[in-house]
Amino acid sequence: MNLPVSLKTIANVLGIVLLIALVAPFVVYAVPGVVGADHSFVVLTASMTPAIAPGDVVIVAERDPATIVEGDVITFVRGDNEVPVTHRVIDVVDGPGGVAFETQGDANGAPDASLVPGANVIGAVAITIPYIGYVIQFVDSPVGFIALVVVPFGLLALSEVWSLYRARSATDAADDDDVTDDEPASEAGDATASSGGGAEVASGTAAAAAGSDGIVVTDRTLQGALGVLLVFAPYAAYVAYTLRTGLSVAVATATAITMLAAVGLLLAGRRSADTAVDASASRPDDDPTPEDGAPVTTTGATVEEPAFEEPTIEPAPDGGVSEGDEQVESNERIENDDGRIEERP
Repeated sequence: MNLPVSLKTIANVLGIVLLIALVAPFVVYAVPGVVGADHSFVVLTASMTPAIAPGDVVIVAERDPATIVEGDVITFVRGDNEVPVTHRVIDVVDGPGGVAFETQGDANGAPDASLVPGANVIGAVAITIPYIGYVIQFVDSPVGFIALVVVPFGLLALSEVWSLYRARSATDAADDDDVTDDEPASEAGDATASSGGGAEVASGTAAAAAGSDGIVVTDRTLQGALGVLLVFAPYAAYVAYTLRTGLSVAVATATAITMLAAVGLLLAGRRSADTAVDASASRPDDDPTPEDGAPVTTTGATVEEPAFEEPTIEPAPDGGVSEGDEQVESNERIENDDGRIEERP
């Protein structure tokens, strides 16, 4: 069965392989133990060309001097000189003080002036990595340290903080949409109360703390951590610039990333809180008052009271007045021609 392989997948694989190929030599130089060695040095002179050129890195493994033979390339020190030398062994000499080695650079026309005692041998060269010594020397300079250490790690930190910021913003937006689409909560579950058309919005951090069973990081916690990091970060950067060791650089980088992450989380939290306030302000009242003036309960159930109707008074067919179901008769007094007075209905 043939599985389709996209160009994007191939490019990703090639990118990972290339990244490993570029990073691995520097990892070996920084930590020789990953290949079973003990020391690493940058070659500065051309005495061992063409086998080892200036700018190459030699990875040296400690060896028992008794096991070193003619033809091995060893790294050693001469007297009080602290700069190691890497030359090839051309002869092994047994003397009263123990084994010693006669050495010579491959590009030199004569052997070294003095024998190398076994106690001065640091080890034998196990691996030679070409060219990366130039990069390492450049990193040792102030410009190189900023260009190849500070800037890349700073961009990486900003990228991580931006990813966290976008992820939290997306989560907050999704939560706001869910709250807007939900039905009104019951009285026991209401987190906000409205009065006179106003609205109270609970703090996003407090709401998260009320509904979370895990560890809640509040804005106050982030602000406290940020204050400590602001004090420690300059010191860590100074130590990394002064020592330029792997550990000091790692500590300074971790401090910078943590500080930027705290800033990003604070900004994301404030933005989500502002969004929640704006949404609450623009949302219509949950308990609007009906136009007819009927009272509304806090639970959303409307109780309508019957309107009072005044009785209508209409003339009755018999000359009386009808008021509801009762009839009131009206009599008229009339005087006749003979002077008698009679009442007519």
